Amino acid sequence: MLKFKNNSKNIKNGDIFICTHDTYDDRHKYINDAIKNGCKAIIIDKDIKANNKMFIKVQNTNDTYYQILNNYYNYPLDNLKLIGITGTDGKTTTAMIINDLLNNYVNSSYLGTNGFILKEKVIKTKNTTPSIDTLFKYFDVLNKNNYDNLVMEVSSEALLHNRCHNINFDIAVLTNIKKDHLNVHKTFKNYLESKTKLFKQANLCILNKDDKHFNYIKRKCNKNIITYGTKKKCDYYFYDINEYNDKTTFKLKVNDKIYNITSPLIGKFNVYNLVSAIATLNCFNINITSIINNIKKIKQVPGRLQKIDFKQNYDIVLDYAHTSNATYEVLKLFNKIKKGNIITVVGCAGKRYKDKRSEIGKIVTTYSDKVIFTMDDPRDEKVLDIINDMISKVKNNNYEIIENREKAIFEALHLAKENDTILILGKGLDNYMAISDKYVKYSDLNVIKSYFKKLSKEK
Repeated sequence: MLKFKNNSKNIKNGDIFICTHDTYDDRHKYINDAIKNGCKAIIIDKDIKANNKMFIKVQNTNDTYYQILNNYYNYPLDNLKLIGITGTDGKTTTAMIINDLLNNYVNSSYLGTNGFILKEKVIKTKNTTPSIDTLFKYFDVLNKNNYDNLVMEVSSEALLHNRCHNINFDIAVLTNIKKDHLNVHKTFKNYLESKTKLFKQANLCILNKDDKHFNYIKRKCNKNIITYGTKKKCDYYFYDINEYNDKTTFKLKVNDKIYNITSPLIGKFNVYNLVSAIATLNCFNINITSIINNIKKIKQVPGRLQKIDFKQNYDIVLDYAHTSNATYEVLKLFNKIKKGNIITVVGCAGKRYKDKRSEIGKIVTTYSDKVIFTMDDPRDEKVLDIINDMISKVKNNNYEIIENREKAIFEALHLAKENDTILILGKGLDNYMAISDKYVKYSDLNVIKSYFKKLSKEK
């Protein structure tokens, strides 16, 4: 068992504590905690005022920890292609699509918000991008099980905290960058700068040329760059997009050749996700015509525009959208394809994105026929305070407030008429509600199931 650890809380008797550091945290601060927990040696890269043989000084503890892990797991990335996906919205969908398509050709795995997925096996993960020691454990698992690829979401927070320090990516993909996660990064400049770390560590960068921060990211790329988007000079240029209730069609131009594509994934934003996936596979010398033939078999990405079917005469859609941009894109799509009214159930998370709450409130009341504001991971904030922030700039009166999320969903289901669409936003397939400092068992999907179970008993 590896005895080197960079979390003082995990130190046991005889372990070696390594004081790694990142933008906002320096583990040299936790030396006393590590000693109390029984560490036998401490690796540092700063001068410590102590004449103690326990201390081993190196030039850079982050580099040293990477080397230790790499040696311990026998250089696992030598036999593994690594694809990193980053961006504000679309990381999960893009990563899942790439992994899904790659599995038609090689043994590919996924790591991100939806867990660590090896074909049909799913291992739940605490973070979108785990700590570097956990990453190396996963790399080792993939090597021992003869996997060729890992497609992983790389969050800005992971980059901020150096969880991917020194890890070389074969391909890095940018979905988009919007103003987000300022509760962690403090400023948008910090957020943007943290995103660039991934592209500095990649052999090939696949960038969304339509994103307004494209040029900034491009300047940070070390190696080759491939572009995709709706600009004619993109390497993967798509146009003539048609959105339907059950599919999206578009044209894709690559190297002067035009492809007609029909995707089961709905929405223009999913065209961006899909084209970046096509570009990624094509960079592995997989023929575009072959990729297109496999697109029709793409699986529904769990919790992303996921339609729930209980034989009802209206649509129920679960989606993880929790940023203002993602919320707007979802509502814009359903306004294009709707047959009846749109009923939206939505909240905002506590201790997150305070400046976005009123913006989300305006978006949902503008593009929905009916809105039910409710709770969404309130943490230690009062649900009503969060909702009041959301409605502070709302001018429409097409909403009601039901703090209890289960009751809010029940009300939406009760109100729905034939051909209506109920959008339940924010949590996707999350199986918890963050209340105070606890994670209470909760699921939007289970609430919907209980509603129809109750309905069937009443008939």
